Parts: sequence; C-alpha cells; structure tokens
Amino acid sequence: MVRVTLSEASFNSLIKHLVKVEEEKKELIEKYFLEPSKERNEFEKLIEDYIKHIEQLVRNAKKTQNLDNRLPFVTIGSEVEVLDLSYQEVFKYRIVNPFQINIKEGDVSFLSPMGKSLLLKKVGDEIEVRAPGGVFFYKVKSIQLLQGEIE
Repeated sequence: MVRVTLSEASFNSLIKHLVKVEEEKKELIEKYFLEPSKERNEFEKLIEDYIKHIEQLVRNAKKTQNLDNRLPFVTIGSEVEVLDLSYQEVFKYRIVNPFQINIKEGDVSFLSPMGKSLLLKKVGDEIEVRAPGGVFFYKVKSIQLLQGEIE
C-alpha cells in the first residue's frame, strides 16, 4: 500500500475504530450468523480483509494537521458519494455498523448489499450492487471520514 496522508483526527479515529472492530468481530459474527454457512465464511473473510486494510492504512499513514478528512477507501463510518451510472444521479451514503442506535437518512449498514459492495472501494471504482430491488451500478466519486461518526 502506498503511503497516504491523513489528518491527525482521522488517524486517531481510525485507530479507535480498528480496536472496536477487532473487539466486536466475534459478537457480530455470532449475532448475524448463528450456524456455520457459506455466508458466515464470506462475512468472516470480509471482516478479516477489512481489518487488514485498516491496519495497513494506519501503518502507512503520514499524519498532518490539516482538516482534510478524505480517505483512500471506504470504511465503516465514512460518507461515500456515488454516481448512479444508469440515471446519472449522485447519492451520498454513510456506511454504518448494524448495531448503531442513531440511524439517519442515507445510512447504510455495511451488512446490506450496498454496504458490502462499497466497503474498501476507492474513488473511481465502479461497483455492482445486487439487491432485492434489482442490480444497480455506481461509481465512487468521493470518500470522507465524518469526524465523531466512526463506529
């Protein structure tokens, strides 16, 4: 992974977030996937990959005092601006933990089809979302960490 620059606030938020995800990983798996299954294995891999990406980001980050909250890829707690490739409309989503209590408009659980599709994607990536309402295509336009919002 290339060296990236993060604001000190973003860096500190990501460290806290990493600790929390590692602590809650087992509880999350057991809550949503009671029995061994293909879906459970896929989810465990998603969480492990997610943790590994955050660890690499933190390890390779250079801290700065600026207030820029951009991130190199989508994390839980980030706000993602996407372009719907079919209708050329722009949407903003905040990727949230399914345990989150204070849900707002535009919040998307990282366990949902949209959340899983966006997690770890970079600006410019095109994604396909297979949801109950059909198949949708988006392009990631921007990613930023909303300070104080990372779970």
